[in-house]
Amino acid sequence: MTFTPVNNYLYVRTVEDAETEDSGILLPQDYRAVESPFAVVEVVNSCGENGTIWGRGLQLVVEAHMLRDIQHNGDTFTVIKENHVIGILSDS
Repeated sequence: MTFTPVNNYLYVRTVEDAETEDSGILLPQDYRAVESPFAVVEVVNSCGENGTIWGRGLQLVVEAHMLRDIQHNGDTFTVIKENHVIGILSDS
């Protein structure tokens, strides 16, 4: 199924962090690591309205709590509004 965002939404995929090495420290069973308020995502598709710069594969830093999952017919589409993008990651 194809999903095309409109109204300044971006269709994104969350980029997973590299696995952290096991330190050998024992933690309580109910311990939960503090999650960052930010996430790195990769653009899958954008609406292309208003001359936006969002290209497929571009990695962005976004506010993690603003990511929205849409589930339909067994597929999950993650979207975020363009104005919740904080920055663009690049190697240069």
